[in-house]
Amino acid sequence: MIDVTLYQIDPEKDSLGVLFEDLRHTQQRLGSGEIDASVYGKAFEGEVDAEDLEGVFECFNMDKPEGFGGRSMSVSDVVAVRDRDTGKTDCYFCDAVGFRKIDFDEKKAAEPFRAKIRVVYCEPGRPARVTQIGTALEDLQKAVGGLIEAYYPFEEEVCIVCNDEGKLNGMSANRAIYDEEHNIQDIIFGPFFVCDCSTPEFGSLSEEQTDRYRRMFESPEHFIRLDGKIRALPYTPAAERQQAR
Repeated sequence: MIDVTLYQIDPEKDSLGVLFEDLRHTQQRLGSGEIDASVYGKAFEGEVDAEDLEGVFECFNMDKPEGFGGRSMSVSDVVAVRDRDTGKTDCYFCDAVGFRKIDFDEKKAAEPFRAKIRVVYCEPGRPARVTQIGTALEDLQKAVGGLIEAYYPFEEEVCIVCNDEGKLNGMSANRAIYDEEHNIQDIIFGPFFVCDCSTPEFGSLSEEQTDRYRRMFESPEHFIRLDGKIRALPYTPAAERQQAR
């Protein structure tokens, strides 16, 4: 077991674009050999089941420890290793190849960091919107109101993450999923979001995907049975409220 603290760059603070850069390019952009700890946040603190830094890297990519809310460990991350006997701490930069020991002011990176992804979020009765959600399991479950289920109706590596029991626990019908002939293939019940699934973890949509899926799910839908078939009727919530007055 190793006592570590993992620090990761917060994209919102990364004005120089050093996220995922190796040490040499990071120092060039900063114009200094010292790493700017103020753009980092604390993603994890505690013991991990590893014997060395390569084991730590594997742990934060394969068998992630409980309470970890950051990204998979990658280039530009900093890991602080504490000797439990002496109390001494050494900090290491995750480089393109291996690790490099560096000076790192942990006090400047004390703020907790939780990774977020950009998604298209859809709720029953509301227009689709672009937002960011946390990647920790509790954040994903909060977004859909319960246990999560990934649904893959698209040809590209993008998925819908919805409530696993939305059709059974009384959640409202949300949006229809259509086939190429625009026939209803399925109906999602309860809130859901659309995200990238090109890696083992859910990720951010590209700007083009964000715009395309926001437009695809823009309008909420009412569902009726007509001539023995379920049909979806898009509507604008604001216009419907005006008609009700």
